[in-house]
Amino acid sequence: MDEKYREILEAFRNPTKMKIITLLVNNNKMTVTGMSKYIKTTRSNLYQVVSNLVSSGIVNEPEIRPKKNYVEKYYSLNDDYFAFHDENIDDEITGLPDSEYREILSSFFMAQSLNLEIIGKSIEAMTQKEIQNMRKHEKYTVFSYGTCSNSVFEKLSIAVKNELKKSVDDSGNEGMFLFLMLPSLFPDTLNRKK
Repeated sequence: MDEKYREILEAFRNPTKMKIITLLVNNNKMTVTGMSKYIKTTRSNLYQVVSNLVSSGIVNEPEIRPKKNYVEKYYSLNDDYFAFHDENIDDEITGLPDSEYREILSSFFMAQSLNLEIIGKSIEAMTQKEIQNMRKHEKYTVFSYGTCSNSVFEKLSIAVKNELKKSVDDSGNEGMFLFLMLPSLFPDTLNRKK
């Protein structure tokens, strides 16, 4: 396995690292103090985890901004580290032992709850004008939750992945998507009771 993938998969398996990556994806640059408002751990632990991410190359060396009596260190993701085709990382993830696969899934979903919290707080903070502007694009917003058969799910999953491969454009950030497509292979605690 490529060293880059090994580092990324190790970060994906760690809930704190995954949350830091999620915050940096959403905010571009953040201080550890800013991160500590979202991640429930001691600040010293957070500094240690961020330092580890910097050492591995996943996070860039901090941008230092002098203030009156102190300096602030702003951290950002190393975009080059994530410049790989999704299928490559998908292959690495699906080839993991069950225990590591479980850790990655768990960490990913915990990070998505943080992602949704950030989006929710951003919407709460919107001005009337921003809400009105958002509503101009209402017809493209999808609110959906449901279940389907495994065969329909398989077709839908393949279609969405194929469309995303063709359509993702890095030229701007006008829209955002988050797909959580779950097969019915989860324990009974997550399945509907019939």
